[in-house]
Amino acid sequence: MEEKMEERDEITQEELKSIYEETIKGVSPGDVVRGKVVAVTDQEAMVDIGYKAEGVVPLSEFESPPHVGDELEVYVKTLSHKGEGPLLSKREADRIRAWKQLRESFEKGTPVTGKVVRRVKGGFRVAVGGVEAFLPMSQADLRPVKNPDELLSKEFQFKVVDLNERSSNVILSRKQLLEEELEREKTAFWERMKVGKVFEGKVKSITTYGAFIDLGVVDGLLHINDISWKKIKHPSDELSKGQRVWVKVLDFDKDRERISLGMKQLTPDPWEKVDEKYPVGSRVKGRVTGIVDYGAFVEIEEGLEGLVHISEFSWSRRIKHPSEVLKEGDEVECVVTAVDKENRRLSLSLKQVAPDPWETVEERYPMGKVVEGVITRIYPDRALLELEEGVEGVLRSEDLSWNRRVRHPGDLLQRGDKVEVKVLGVDVERRKVRVGYKQTKPDPWDEFLRTYAEGDDVRGKVSSVTDFGVFLEIMDGVEGLIHVSQLDDRKVKDPREVVKEGETLSAKIVKIDPAARRISLSVREYKRAKEAEETSKFMDTQSHGEGFLKLGEILGKMINRENNK
Repeated sequence: MEEKMEERDEITQEELKSIYEETIKGVSPGDVVRGKVVAVTDQEAMVDIGYKAEGVVPLSEFESPPHVGDELEVYVKTLSHKGEGPLLSKREADRIRAWKQLRESFEKGTPVTGKVVRRVKGGFRVAVGGVEAFLPMSQADLRPVKNPDELLSKEFQFKVVDLNERSSNVILSRKQLLEEELEREKTAFWERMKVGKVFEGKVKSITTYGAFIDLGVVDGLLHINDISWKKIKHPSDELSKGQRVWVKVLDFDKDRERISLGMKQLTPDPWEKVDEKYPVGSRVKGRVTGIVDYGAFVEIEEGLEGLVHISEFSWSRRIKHPSEVLKEGDEVECVVTAVDKENRRLSLSLKQVAPDPWETVEERYPMGKVVEGVITRIYPDRALLELEEGVEGVLRSEDLSWNRRVRHPGDLLQRGDKVEVKVLGVDVERRKVRVGYKQTKPDPWDEFLRTYAEGDDVRGKVSSVTDFGVFLEIMDGVEGLIHVSQLDDRKVKDPREVVKEGETLSAKIVKIDPAARRISLSVREYKRAKEAEETSKFMDTQSHGEGFLKLGEILGKMINRENNK
């Protein structure tokens, strides 16, 4: 019985040994196997690879110490190390796996993942598993890399463009991979592109004629005219680099990869209902946005500007330039005078906000009415004065004084003077009121005509001497002309030879022209009349027996007495 039991025990041990040997994997040096960390010491990790003894991996091959239970692939260097279990290498296993992956990627054109570890001459070193590959600087991105250090310690996908396992040389390209990606995205982008589609983009750059908008894979042009319905001087007035904007596709050319974009098209066109919103005659308020030689532009709402022509600034003022009245930024009230929806033109008026003062000017300024005005401008032949807001009077030089010839109105008037004038006439069509200053005073001609007639003798002071004759002041404000031919019986070539300014003379009135306010005088006729008078007296004296005197002496004494009075 006992013998049978011992025999049975021996069979059981053999069976157990057989079963144990069957469970041990066939492991050989050079194999890459999978194992599990069972213990970790200060210098090594114990890894169970299914062999009869645990293998060891130096901790220096780990980026960070492993944990018990971690699974990993290792390379079998030897099956016995220092009389103990197998010597394993994680680093070599990573390298073999990496080369396998690199070969497959190179052959199939699939991307690999790597980490940029450091900069080298001409590029970077990239860790792909256990293999370091070279990434040329020109292949690091789609565009030249401005700051290479920004790529360090970052993981990217790369394309293997060259591989030599014998020399351990691998060349990568991130640029090619990005270009292929971009082409795929572009294809998808253009397949769904259509006019009217709306995108969100980013302002990439700004020029004088517009802005380029980054739509992701393609840039589009946003022209300055399509940024806003209102007029803008430069795109930077509305946009800034990096700004996110919504844009609408207006047109595109797939072959040339060009897209025209619009921002204003995403909002209603203010000109669409301009004639309904701003009919002719309506009053509007706006802001002056521009000054030009011929007028001013006024924005009455965003994207809607009207022109106030310089002729529509004032009912009466002559404005040389709009800047005399307005400046950019001024808030103004205007009247709509014309709407041209088709040509997108709006005409405005400043002056029509107030009633036209000339509609009733004839009633307010009847002929002969004396009014007060303020001198606003002075010209060589006239002065202008403001009678009221919008009504201007014209005061001519000849209407300034009865008794003196005014060479320039500035001799008597200054800008800002208040003067009383009489209305002489109203020209509504030319918008002028003619006024006179001297007409507010008595006319010396009236007194002259009451006092003198043709044939009367006058005595006065020489006020001026000219080549053609002498002006003689008969009374205050009244002058007569003694023509050079009427100065003496003898021929006078130059009046200055016989008469001086300021000298007192006697003359006869030979002609009066009241309409032209002209008086013709003659010294010659005066002398002849006196001669005839003295002759008559002489004849009377002779007939009464008085002594004989020479006629010449008598006349000479008489003329001298007359001129010395």
